Amino acid sequence: MSSRQPKGHYKKLLWFKQPFPDNYTDEATFLDHLQRNPRLQPYEFWSLMSDATVIVQHLASVIIFCCCFIAIIHGRVSPVAVVGWASMCTVLAWVLWDHWMGQEFKTVANVPLTPTSETDEVVPQASQALSPRAKQRLATAKSAILIYAALLGLSPILKSLTRSTTSDSIWAISAWLLMMNVAFFDYSAGTDAQLPASISTNSAMMASAVLASRLPSTTHVFSLTLFSIEVFGLFPIFRRQLRARSPWGHLTLTMALVTCAWGSLFVTLTGNGRATFIAGAILGGILTFLSMGVCSWWLIGLQKYKNEIHGPWDPARPIIRRHWD
Repeated sequence: MSSRQPKGHYKKLLWFKQPFPDNYTDEATFLDHLQRNPRLQPYEFWSLMSDATVIVQHLASVIIFCCCFIAIIHGRVSPVAVVGWASMCTVLAWVLWDHWMGQEFKTVANVPLTPTSETDEVVPQASQALSPRAKQRLATAKSAILIYAALLGLSPILKSLTRSTTSDSIWAISAWLLMMNVAFFDYSAGTDAQLPASISTNSAMMASAVLASRLPSTTHVFSLTLFSIEVFGLFPIFRRQLRARSPWGHLTLTMALVTCAWGSLFVTLTGNGRATFIAGAILGGILTFLSMGVCSWWLIGLQKYKNEIHGPWDPARPIIRRHWD
């Protein structure tokens, strides 16, 4: 085969015959359309700090749950008091969430409905006894009653669930399950309030079940299990809604969770009272802020090593017309 280049200008077209072999590569124009990082969006420091609050909130929730369990099993606090305060916060969060849902229903109701044809008319819904918002409230109440009744019936079973298992095995299993909860949690920041990942939620529920089996009475088991449902099942949904609707509320909640988590952790480790809680909250808050800042700058520094190459050798992307004339 001759090494001499064929005459003519090479075109990357297949619908007409060219004086070039099928595997020909035009070295003169091959890299003309090379692009490096065409869709790169540089990180911003405060944007990364805001995204990190989602991780901080969940870690703080896990720490608070563990500290509450340790305080309950050692008799420092009453399980009824823990679940009582948690239930009160859950009710307040539900009231705020119901207010947000009411605003959405009003927005939808204000949208004018026009029939698409002469026979397609808007059917009046006067025959419906309950509004959509009332139906949603009724469904929420039914779910709460069902969970409450189920826990009352399952508490004696959960108490004897791991009777033949040593405590060391229980601590190891629960630690691994809580680490799975942290690892598989859905940290995405969408505008819609999606449910957390099922693996994360199920692992947290399993951890609370095996931990509750170490408690002395069915009241303790019921309280800890209900508390875990509120922390790992309902609280993440509220946090998503709060971040989507109120950035300042999201920031305030983050500061409150960090304060409670670090203060409770210091009290649990030292066994002291209010002064230790305040000192732990201050030191922990400073450490958390510094950690978030260092990790954010680290990610910004790593972005300069990103090297995504696009060129004419990549598969072509079809252009789909969405609006027809």
